[in-house]
Amino acid sequence: MEFFMERKRIMMRFKPALLLVLSLVSANGIASTQQLETLLEPLSIGERAKVDNTQIISAKLLSRVYQVRQYQPLWQDNDYAGTMLDVIKSADDEGLSKEDYHYSKLVELYQQLSTSNWQDEYRSNVFEVLLSDGIITYAIHLLNGKVNPSMLGKTWNYDENHLDFDTTLKQLEAHIKTRTVAEAIKGLAPKITPYHQLKQYLAQYKDLAARYPFSPIPYTEVIKPGSTSPSLQDIATRLTELGYIAASASADNSAAVNQPLTYDSTLEAAVRQFQTDHSLKADGVIGAGTMAALNVPYSQRVDQIRINLERARWLSANLPANYLIVNLAGYELLLFKDNNLSWRTDIIIGKINAKTPLFKSKLKYVVVNPTWTVPRSISTEIINHLRKDPDYLQKKHFKVVEGSGTPVDASGIDWHSMTRKNFPYWFVQDPGEDNSLGLVKFIFPNQYSIYLHDTPAKSLFEQTDRAFSHGCIRVKDPLVLADKLLSANANWSSSTLSSKLSEGKTENLFLDEPLDILIMYWTATIKNGKIKFYNDVYKRDLVLIEALNRPTYEGVLADDGLLNTME
Repeated sequence: MEFFMERKRIMMRFKPALLLVLSLVSANGIASTQQLETLLEPLSIGERAKVDNTQIISAKLLSRVYQVRQYQPLWQDNDYAGTMLDVIKSADDEGLSKEDYHYSKLVELYQQLSTSNWQDEYRSNVFEVLLSDGIITYAIHLLNGKVNPSMLGKTWNYDENHLDFDTTLKQLEAHIKTRTVAEAIKGLAPKITPYHQLKQYLAQYKDLAARYPFSPIPYTEVIKPGSTSPSLQDIATRLTELGYIAASASADNSAAVNQPLTYDSTLEAAVRQFQTDHSLKADGVIGAGTMAALNVPYSQRVDQIRINLERARWLSANLPANYLIVNLAGYELLLFKDNNLSWRTDIIIGKINAKTPLFKSKLKYVVVNPTWTVPRSISTEIINHLRKDPDYLQKKHFKVVEGSGTPVDASGIDWHSMTRKNFPYWFVQDPGEDNSLGLVKFIFPNQYSIYLHDTPAKSLFEQTDRAFSHGCIRVKDPLVLADKLLSANANWSSSTLSSKLSEGKTENLFLDEPLDILIMYWTATIKNGKIKFYNDVYKRDLVLIEALNRPTYEGVLADDGLLNTME
């Protein structure tokens, strides 16, 4: 403070012309440092602060940035600072919201300051602070996501990108100096290909929502190919808007206004493709499920894409070149090699009352000819079977053992008096084709007793919605998966697995290189280059879109905690 008082006394002795020159640089020069410090002082003492009635988001981080810089402005080139407004505006293209980064306020300030030739020192400093806060917060949201996923689910254990503060500040200063901030920000978005494809569909569905008024199509009956219905014209129009029918074909059909539209082969092909893309049975029959999907507003699809762009941002930290993704909502397992999709298969996931949790682990070994030790949560089912059929254990190849593994004579147990709570033993199923785990299981250590495994109930894979298990994940083509995972091992051949299985004994086959497995939940993703929407089977979308739409400084959002990623 003494420095500034002495500077003022010296300046009073200067000639008026020199005073004019100094006043012209004060808006973004040394004279701004005192006011910057005053504006940021509440942040430095840990208070949640507003600047010009606007909430600061990355408060601790912003305070530290300017403390290190001794309150020298970051944005000394007004014209270049103005280009940052377009950078912040681009947040909407990422499924985020530009208003989380002070966009409207910054535009208003920039227009006012441009009109006054940047002579308003206070507004200049407010613009400085809000622009820095907006750019920094937007950058970290691109890097790790806006919503903190660990606050939406207790099982979440994914990594965040951890940044060194000093290095990051130097990089920011360098990008400002070389005018490459926009390129640097763009480079923080996830590198995985589906993310950028989803962004394209986000723009497409935003355009649909803006261009076409949306109202539900009435549903009164099942519509089959070859029939007529008053709803078919509206259905054809909607499928045309979505790109499933060429506009010219739709125009030909709509020409006969007074004639009911017939459900012809062109419309049927469009309906079947729509059903495929919306995780419905592609039978061409327009029933309640198909109509419900057709009646989802375009604005709701926009939100669904935004939700899944956010989920993609959550897993971008330290993503290896090779990994497995289990997409619970899509009932699919995806194997990636060198960051490209190498293979996929269908899966069965936990029931609604036994949801498969979201977490990350490393798949370490494959068990061939596994036994199955029945979890306590399922033992009641076997006890109930035994009350009705004393031979159930023999038929299903179960044995009863003590905790040490010592067999117990099951014939001496009064099953009518047994419950899950007082049953002192364990049920163990012998290896074999009837084993509930099938011929192989895949182990990745976790505290939830979750693993991938084969199943003898192959018919369940014919269902569209496949939430049938007690939490573990059943794989449609487990032997193919086992061979693909173990093929990287030294001295492994495709015949090795067949040989091990034919021996009939339980054996652990360890991967030479454990593979990351990421259990995720995507209700919109890209398949064969096209967007595919899945049912929100676990009802996780609503809480996420509410959090994503909430102001950044409220709720389950990573606000002041962002500083920890920079220390």
